[in-house]
Amino acid sequence: MEPHEDGRRQRYAHRRDELLASATEHVLEHGLSNLSLRKVATTVGVSHATLVHHFATKEGLVSAIVDRVLTRAYSSPDVRSEEGLRPLQALWARAVAPAGQRSIRLFLAITGEAMHNNPDLAAAVDRSIRQRNALLEHGLIAAGCPVEQALPLATYLLGTMRGLMVDLLVTGDGQRVDAAFEILLRGMDDTRARWLQDDQT
Repeated sequence: MEPHEDGRRQRYAHRRDELLASATEHVLEHGLSNLSLRKVATTVGVSHATLVHHFATKEGLVSAIVDRVLTRAYSSPDVRSEEGLRPLQALWARAVAPAGQRSIRLFLAITGEAMHNNPDLAAAVDRSIRQRNALLEHGLIAAGCPVEQALPLATYLLGTMRGLMVDLLVTGDGQRVDAAFEILLRGMDDTRARWLQDDQT
C-alpha cells in the first residue's frame, strides 16, 4: 500500500465530515449505479471498516449524502428583503449553478431509488424535504407570512422549484425555465406585498 493511502486512512478515521464530503463527491461523479460501501471506500482511500464505523450501512451513507446535497443546493433559505438578489432569487441562483445542478441531479436519482421499495432511502428523502420546508417556513414567517399559511406556502415554493429544476436538467432549456421561475417570483412578491398591506390595516 502506498504511504499516502495510509495517511488518508488515518486522517479520515476521526473526521466524519471530511469523509462524507469525499463520499458525496464520489457519488456525484459516479451516481448510484452499483453503489457499495466497499466501492466508495476504495475510491476515497479508506478501509471498508472505516465507512461501516461512521455510517453502518450503504443506506446510512446515502442518507447522510441526501442531507448534504440538499444543504448544498438549497442552503439557508430566507425570504426577507435584502440588498442585491432577493432571497428566493439567491436560492434559485444556487440551485441552477453547476454545483447546485449536480447536487439536485443526485437528489432526484436518490428520490427515484427511494420510490422503489427502499424504506431507508425513503425516510432520508422524507426527512430532508421536511427540513428544507421547515427552514423556508421560518423565513416566510419572519417575512410577515401568516403562521398558518407558512408551511403550505413553503411546500408550494420548494416543490415548484424542484419541478422547474427537473425540467431544466432534462431539457437544458434555461431561458424558458428561468422565465417560469420569474412568474413564481412575481407571484411571491405580490403575496408579500399583501402581507405588508394587511399589517398596516
